[in-house]
Amino acid sequence: MIGTLDGVIDEDGADLLGERLSSLGAQEVEAFCAHLAGKVRALTGLPLEGRPVPDVSDEGRPPIPLVGDAYENLLYAVVAAGRGRYEAVLADPPAVEDEEWDAGQAELLVDVVATVLWDVAGLHWARDFDLLLSGLPDGGRWYDTYRGSAWKGAPGAYMRAAHTLDQALNDSAEWRAWWGQAGLRMIEVGVTVNADRNRERVERGKEIAKATFERDRSYFADRDPAGLAKLAAEEAAHIMGAIARALGMTPPPPLPSASR
Repeated sequence: MIGTLDGVIDEDGADLLGERLSSLGAQEVEAFCAHLAGKVRALTGLPLEGRPVPDVSDEGRPPIPLVGDAYENLLYAVVAAGRGRYEAVLADPPAVEDEEWDAGQAELLVDVVATVLWDVAGLHWARDFDLLLSGLPDGGRWYDTYRGSAWKGAPGAYMRAAHTLDQALNDSAEWRAWWGQAGLRMIEVGVTVNADRNRERVERGKEIAKATFERDRSYFADRDPAGLAKLAAEEAAHIMGAIARALGMTPPPPLPSASR
């Protein structure tokens, strides 16, 4: 299936791979993801991290040692390059420095695989297959959130109030019991600001649920710190109500007292 990319990762190749993966059943998609993860796992056992590997983005500048996301992208770029180049790196790891890679574009491979895996099999790539993320502890959370604004930074008062409330919900035995009726390990919730209109979506997966809430730029308008704290509480109440309706759950309990 990786041969679909013809050794090059670009948007057209990623789209074609996505179409072919989407035509498969859930078990076949899971098997492909396990195979891809296995290919990457083999590379993590090689001395590749920290090597100054040439990349097309260098534009003639000396290559820099690859660590973090850049290192992970390189691993996927090597897999996407095809069997010949992949096996050459396995046989001689230092040779990875002898050619130019397009590691940045490797994110397209991960994105398309993650999308199809969720849509077809209801599984989460980062949590279930990603070699560098799937083994990380979740701290026992049932409610995992991320917030941000692509327009401007989210106000600090809002972020602090939301974080405090998120922690209180995770620590609450009453709320954990309420979530238990969903029969899922956790829910991942994202709130972003910069949409042209308000949108929201809640989806049930095989082991977790995912929810996204998009808000327009008026979301933080004319709010003083006290108003932003109130916004965080109103937001949590709305999110939990939407989750309950989408997943067929009973109405949620009252929010922890500190947030009301």
